[in-house]
Amino acid sequence: MAAYVPHSEEKSEKSVIGVIVHSFFVIPFLIAVFSVLLFAGVRILTMEQKTAYDLLNDVKIGSLTKRWQSAFELSKILANPAFNLKEERFDAELISAFEQSQHDDDRVRQYLALAMGRSGKDKFVDVLLSALQKEKEENLYALIYALGILKSPKAVAGISGYLEHPNPQVRLVVAMALGNIEDPAAVPLLKKTLNDSEPNVQWDTAISLAKLGDDSGRAILLNLLNRNYLAKFPEVDLEEQTHVLLVTIEAAGRLDDPNLNQAIATLAQSDQNMNVRKLAMEISQGSSKKVESSKERVESNTWKGD
Repeated sequence: MAAYVPHSEEKSEKSVIGVIVHSFFVIPFLIAVFSVLLFAGVRILTMEQKTAYDLLNDVKIGSLTKRWQSAFELSKILANPAFNLKEERFDAELISAFEQSQHDDDRVRQYLALAMGRSGKDKFVDVLLSALQKEKEENLYALIYALGILKSPKAVAGISGYLEHPNPQVRLVVAMALGNIEDPAAVPLLKKTLNDSEPNVQWDTAISLAKLGDDSGRAILLNLLNRNYLAKFPEVDLEEQTHVLLVTIEAAGRLDDPNLNQAIATLAQSDQNMNVRKLAMEISQGSSKKVESSKERVESNTWKGD
């Protein structure tokens, strides 16, 4: 049998428990929340917007964490079309920071290379090509990718040799870069890579060739326009499948091939992703207009011949 507790004592006991809970849990929680809000408020009020020069300075003299984070922020700034810094001094300092990063944390060098690529300035092509010759493997991706963004034909000879690199990730980024540059001189080089042992390299090679107006990778493109084929690769999830389809539709649409057009039209009607259907429909309509335009030209020429 439970012991009898007088009502007044029971009430007092509950009050004591309430005070304990309030003191040890609620109040500290509220203090912690207030402290976080106060810190965030002060941070926002005192935070200064760093300029590109500030970030470069942090890359040069900051701590390890600050160096690579500043290089990352710089690469984001230069990717913004609204940012158009034309000062020779900035370019010289960026090149200097890149050269000094040779023995720094890999991330610093990678993001600085990306910053140069995103600047869109042709003057950085020679800097990146020169560094490429003695660059360690971990940084090759960033330098080659940056050269692809710059789209300079003179980079083709400098990066095409890496299509035979033992690391498939390097071969992959080279195939992508050559497609971005869109120099016809890359076509015979890319054709050799269509039979690469790595499917990813084959895929991006076919897409790059399509960007160059070459249909040598037609069979591969047809596979890439089929989700059932992509589903055979467990590492390619639904989101990545969608990305592959969008890129392939855009590239395959340039070829105006009947079989590819049919595959794109099928996606426009039945794919599970709205963005894929929308892009496929736009490409299909563009192909139809090309066909109609071609017919009109034929009829017009025939009429004139009569």
